Amino acid sequence: MKSLYDFPNVFDVVMRREPGVVEAEIRSVQTLLARRGVTRGRILELACGACAHGIPLAQSGCTVVGLDRSPAMLEVAARRGMVAGVNLALFQGDVVEFDLPIEACDAAIFMYETFPVITEYDDLVSHFRAVRRHLKPGGLYVIDLDPRKHGVGIEAAEWGRKTLPLPNGSVEIWNQDLPGDWIRGISHLILHSRITLDGLVYETIDDWHLRVYSPWDLAVLVRTLEGWRLDGFYSWRDLSKDIVDEAHYFMVLEALF
Repeated sequence: MKSLYDFPNVFDVVMRREPGVVEAEIRSVQTLLARRGVTRGRILELACGACAHGIPLAQSGCTVVGLDRSPAMLEVAARRGMVAGVNLALFQGDVVEFDLPIEACDAAIFMYETFPVITEYDDLVSHFRAVRRHLKPGGLYVIDLDPRKHGVGIEAAEWGRKTLPLPNGSVEIWNQDLPGDWIRGISHLILHSRITLDGLVYETIDDWHLRVYSPWDLAVLVRTLEGWRLDGFYSWRDLSKDIVDEAHYFMVLEALF
């Protein structure tokens, strides 16, 4: 079964942020770096997809490295980077464990609330070690998180069915919640897509297990990880510490050594 990630242009339509969100997130990342005297640093974008954040950061003078496991998304990222007039260093791989032939970075970013797909503690330890290897001492790690205020689902439910127009067709999407593992704090979500392109129909299924975090959970997690300091939790809009009503928020870590 195909994934929505096999259709990058459709992915853009389905996962599109509200106007101005990505731009505000980029400004916040730039502000975090500027506070540390970095204006044109080297940035590693994890699960970069088509580099929605990386390309504007590269246009601002940063050196951007992108890591994603989808060849289709990386192909589009490379093409869009060329159109934007920037060079991106793109690598295919898994964010849980990676070792890239690059210079140490000033920051890593993990956007679009994708971090919770890493559900197992051993994988989290491996992930943070891998990120740490690619950062300079004092480098920042910015993670975009969904507050998941509804907690772990305990029954099956379907929601969010809608049809979105495409330049050469349409895509019908709907979400399916399945009972999660409330003891381990892991939800189970399936995203269904029925894509019509030039008269051809494609079905995709993306099956996600997502760990449900609160800032308290994350603060405890960081204390178990060697070589990291929790800088804080911030609004993606303006780095305010008031995140109570935010649909998503940033966790910022500093690499210690």
